[in-house]
Amino acid sequence: MSNAEQINYTSIGSDAQIAPTLARDYFEILSDTLVGHLLPPFLATKKRKAMSTNKFYFFDCGVVNSLTGRTEIPAGTPEFGKNLEQAIYLELKNYLEYRKIDKKIEYWRSTSKFEIDFLIYDKLDNIIAIEVKASAHPSKKDYKGFAAFEEDFQLRRKIIVASVATPQLTENNIEILPVTTFLEKLWDGELI
Repeated sequence: MSNAEQINYTSIGSDAQIAPTLARDYFEILSDTLVGHLLPPFLATKKRKAMSTNKFYFFDCGVVNSLTGRTEIPAGTPEFGKNLEQAIYLELKNYLEYRKIDKKIEYWRSTSKFEIDFLIYDKLDNIIAIEVKASAHPSKKDYKGFAAFEEDFQLRRKIIVASVATPQLTENNIEILPVTTFLEKLWDGELI
């Protein structure tokens, strides 16, 4: 299932025995009918070449779990992490639309595998980066995407949403927020 992942139209087309262009058309139909959302990549970095494929998120975590037959998602599993990322994406998207905030939301992944889950911005000198980690103990390797991205663009805020108990601030001004704190601050208008 391609939820919370980059879409590989060639692989999906091969599995379904259809042309990659037809697979792309089907994903666009899912997006047009609001069954899912295509998250575009951020392509403006120069020092690190960015991947150019969209990511896909279904409109609801429950739909994904139903389609895959999951009734439980234990913490610490890859599925838990993907569900958390999807939930945060949906909250960000809904917040921007509900508040009528004219900002883009994109993701960034370099060909050398540095990644930031969400970039929210209106101008390239006003970018907020959000990385989602299901871990209760984010490590320095979880911050590497921020440093790689800042080789090209300065980030206004760097936020990691994680399964931590209390908010933390690293020496590099990276905010590590518990999921509930992140959501409260988001909807109180304190983050974007």
